[in-house]
Amino acid sequence: MKGRIKDMGFGLQGDLTVTLSLPRLHADDVKKLLDHDISVEIKKWRERRSLSQNAYAWVLITKIAQSMTPPLNKEDVYVEMLKRYGQGGFISVEKDKFCNVARAFDYYVQRGEGTTNGKEFLHLMVYVGSSQYDTQEMSVFLSGIVEEAKELGIETMTPQELAMLEGNHV
Repeated sequence: MKGRIKDMGFGLQGDLTVTLSLPRLHADDVKKLLDHDISVEIKKWRERRSLSQNAYAWVLITKIAQSMTPPLNKEDVYVEMLKRYGQGGFISVEKDKFCNVARAFDYYVQRGEGTTNGKEFLHLMVYVGSSQYDTQEMSVFLSGIVEEAKELGIETMTPQELAMLEGNHV
């Protein structure tokens, strides 16, 4: 949920005390957690990608898949678009731990192997699924898909229509 840090200080035992401001509609849920240990994650707020952006991405991915001869599976086209325009990075995993770690990633490609201090490693390029993107990341992803569609002669939205999907007004 979106909130704000209103104050912070230190308690008598030296522990950090943080005062948060949250939307009122969460009051009952927060009250239920009083006097219980809780899991806490605080990070800078970022707008999530819009469902309109996501829906349009899938419309174009489907059209791209259908335009191929023979037609491709739209999931395969989605993965290719993730590789070209998506978010991700390289990781190295101990070879004997690979099966356990690979379960955490829906999309990855092995890019090499290596040995360090006698341990064998696999080097992977991992890709984040677009459902995890914020608005800016989704805009970059969608722009790449739009360009691919245009190159194939598939009709796309105008820049103004795309800006409206992103919540921007041009």
